[in-house]
Amino acid sequence: MLGGLLPDDIVTSWGDPSESASGLYPEEEALVARAVPKRRLEFAKGRECARRALAELGHPRAILLSGKHREPLWPAGIVGSITHTSGLCAVAVGRAGSYEGIGIDAEPAQPLAPDIAKRVSTEAEVSSFEKASPLERALAARLVFSTKEAFYKCVFPITQQFLGFEDVSIVFDAGTFDACLRVDAAPFAAGTHFLGRWRRAGTHVVTAAWISASRPPA
Repeated sequence: MLGGLLPDDIVTSWGDPSESASGLYPEEEALVARAVPKRRLEFAKGRECARRALAELGHPRAILLSGKHREPLWPAGIVGSITHTSGLCAVAVGRAGSYEGIGIDAEPAQPLAPDIAKRVSTEAEVSSFEKASPLERALAARLVFSTKEAFYKCVFPITQQFLGFEDVSIVFDAGTFDACLRVDAAPFAAGTHFLGRWRRAGTHVVTAAWISASRPPA
């Protein structure tokens, strides 16, 4: 599902959140004790996938709590990202010595409602997608949404700053995208560019962004 979307030293895992998952630790169970069943299933499958990926980095029994913004709190020395949508849950983790941030997102390969599409994408972004891909125009706004979600997940652990859909602009190429900040988000200045990858995988579109720990200063 995510093979080739991220650098080879980033470990990935995925599963179907509608299927049963291995049990949660009590501390994790408490986080979703009042959640609706769908959210509980997604949460449990996400933690299962995360532990499967973390085992390859030496953390097979990690307890994964959540921060105040519901972001996963990874073991020391690990950065990563979790995404879930209908029929798919995916995780990507890497070593903090190699990466400052990792972000992934998965979305159903279905058009967004027109009013939502207008809020998350611009005509320029949709046009760049049409030039880069033979996929139908109707999926353009969905892919813009997904790339921005992956980008936000990637930079938030570094900036601790919320960004709106208008705060980053996307330009697509064949299988890749360029995300350009339109506002300052310390330590990144407006105009900073970040690269990522995207693909259609069956009934989903999946996107990924990452920031190397050896990035040059802004």
